[in-house]
Amino acid sequence: MGQIGLLLALLLLAACSIGPTPTAIGPPDAAGPSVPELAAGTVTEDGITLSVTAEPAVVSAGAPIQVEAVLEHDRPDPLIVSGSGSGIISFSVTRLEDGLTSGLPAMTSDCARHELPPGVPLVVPFSKSGGYSPDDPNADFLELYFADPALTLPAGAWRIDVATHGLLGEGCDGPPLQLEVALVVTVTD
Repeated sequence: MGQIGLLLALLLLAACSIGPTPTAIGPPDAAGPSVPELAAGTVTEDGITLSVTAEPAVVSAGAPIQVEAVLEHDRPDPLIVSGSGSGIISFSVTRLEDGLTSGLPAMTSDCARHELPPGVPLVVPFSKSGGYSPDDPNADFLELYFADPALTLPAGAWRIDVATHGLLGEGCDGPPLQLEVALVVTVTD
């Protein structure tokens, strides 16, 4: 199975097992099948949309991957979200072949007010948060992962999970804002 076939099989496998369908978009190539330049996904609930892009969708090990999340809404008034002062969007990564993961993101437990004006998207670039114990069997990976502010990964098919965390309204006492997008990128040797 060629590299493109493997990528498509992994995208289909991920789509069947995790959240929204990952989408790879790339320009056609006159010489043959196109290699996706971008992985993208979107989820909308109650007029609130989380869109995520990862570029490139196929990258060499150690090369940076640019990930960006955009949260926007179609309401006429500002959207008020209360939640962690560290932000209302988190990121994590997991290698599909073996479950190697950055783990759950870390967020502060305060109750901060986040206001999203109408027509003004909240754009959040990829960021890392979390922690680990030196006794963790994946400590070597985690140490390298957290030491580099850029998103660089070893070879494999990687799922990038992006999620919102917060409650609609003031004072951390409203309905939850829980939107999740999962994208798959392929990192080659």
